[in-house]
Amino acid sequence: MKKKVLGSLILAVFLAALTSTPILSAEKKEITIGAFMPLTGDFASYGARGRVAMEKAEADIAKFTSGGNLPITIKFLYEDTETKANVTLEKIKAMAAQGVKVAVGLLDSSDIRLAMGYANANKIALISSFSTVAELGVADDYVFRPIPHDDMEGVALAKLVETMGFTHVALLVRKDPCDLSIASSFAKEFEAVGGTILERVDFAGGTKEFSGELSSLERAVGPAVEKHGADKVAVISLTWEDLAIILSQAQARKSPLLSLTWTGGDAVAQSTVILRDAGDAAAKVSVIAPMYSAPKSIKREELLAYAQEKIGETLDIYSLVAYDCAWLAALSAICAQSGDGTAIKDALPYVASNYYGASGWAELDELGDRKALNVEFFAVKEVEGKHAWVKVSEYDAATGSLAEVSSK
Repeated sequence: MKKKVLGSLILAVFLAALTSTPILSAEKKEITIGAFMPLTGDFASYGARGRVAMEKAEADIAKFTSGGNLPITIKFLYEDTETKANVTLEKIKAMAAQGVKVAVGLLDSSDIRLAMGYANANKIALISSFSTVAELGVADDYVFRPIPHDDMEGVALAKLVETMGFTHVALLVRKDPCDLSIASSFAKEFEAVGGTILERVDFAGGTKEFSGELSSLERAVGPAVEKHGADKVAVISLTWEDLAIILSQAQARKSPLLSLTWTGGDAVAQSTVILRDAGDAAAKVSVIAPMYSAPKSIKREELLAYAQEKIGETLDIYSLVAYDCAWLAALSAICAQSGDGTAIKDALPYVASNYYGASGWAELDELGDRKALNVEFFAVKEVEGKHAWVKVSEYDAATGSLAEVSSK
């Protein structure tokens, strides 16, 4: 019965927007939604793109409520997470003290891990486009993630490495929940098809000096390259944008690792920091990095064009999903006629199952996480004298197939 009533209310809201007929109470109500992004710290480049997407969503939502003559306005309260989970939690608490019970944006898995207990206890809906650790998916909690688990990226990465003919790899893994999860998924899939893991080197976030890690990798791959050839050996780097530091230090020491192909994790795909700070080295090793992809649509193209004009950058999938997170929160609030966290939590799954956004259909699974997206692979190439991320392949999540890897 609840699903039927909410579904009818969703339809009524959209009909009201088309007919300009108010359906809710005559009294105008303002609902505030927290918009969280890492505008400083390790993920600042992602935060900058996310902020543009969120601001576009806010403007589009305002047109929707105004054009539909709805007696509800949606206001966004922007916060910088500083790429620090403790800062995120404190700002969520401060926001809650102001009566704001829903937050959206680029909340990463560390943010969610630390904040989810407080959010559940205080009935605050958190809608993240940036958290992909599978274990954080919990049924009937207050956390929603319209982005798939990162395990799929590990599977897709193993398929890519196998398809490219690499039989031996060394892993460099940042001790972050997302990267650890991708590494585990990758290793399982790669070894299942006969691949060999030569070495795995983990490092702590915040590391600035990588001579020890580079030495370990060099010792591991040297004999394999001598025996099997450089075209059979690769470096799997699952890092954040600290990969720029790693590549720069490898270049400074003239590391033989730079004669191999490297892959990256989703935290570096389309990163402007990598291009700016280590473009030459990145282009030399390719840094083929995965990122979930959105199907082509008018909504997606309009948002991409807006960001290109605004900041001269192509939005990544996390920003596209952040745009949709804003809409999911707003539409849930409109349907529930409230910014109450529990009301948002109850309405959002039904809103998502009826919403097609910049990232495609937003249907969620029983844990409140997105069901599926394809995975695109980007590599650093030199294009017209400049370093750029270029799409080289795509993994189809439905079929498990990989498009031919392009060398362009």
